[in-house]
Amino acid sequence: MRKLLFSVAIATATIATAVPAAAQNRDHRPGWNQGGPNRGQVNNLLRDLNQAESQIARAQQRRMISPREAVSLRREANQIRLQLNRALRGGINNREFVQLRTRVNRLEQRVRMERRDRDRRPG
Repeated sequence: MRKLLFSVAIATATIATAVPAAAQNRDHRPGWNQGGPNRGQVNNLLRDLNQAESQIARAQQRRMISPREAVSLRREANQIRLQLNRALRGGINNREFVQLRTRVNRLEQRVRMERRDRDRRPG
């Protein structure tokens, strides 16, 4: 009888410690593989943002865009990067990712437009 009670007590203690540990695994915000983008999609977003920033620097170096245009484009890139870092802290959901993807696409489009307008206004 004692052996039976002892084994039941151990089983109960094991289950009692396993249930709270499993419950702690859920956050209020979705993380990776919880309805949001996967790491590859986020890496592609970062790659595109980095490429846009390098295109801005290259266009300013070659005097294809004015310093004022470059400052405006860099400011937008920095705001996107800050928003992305904030979103990644607790896990990024699909809505946040789509907003960031749209902003990066708009930034890339603005870089192309500023390079092709040929105004080259100084300052």
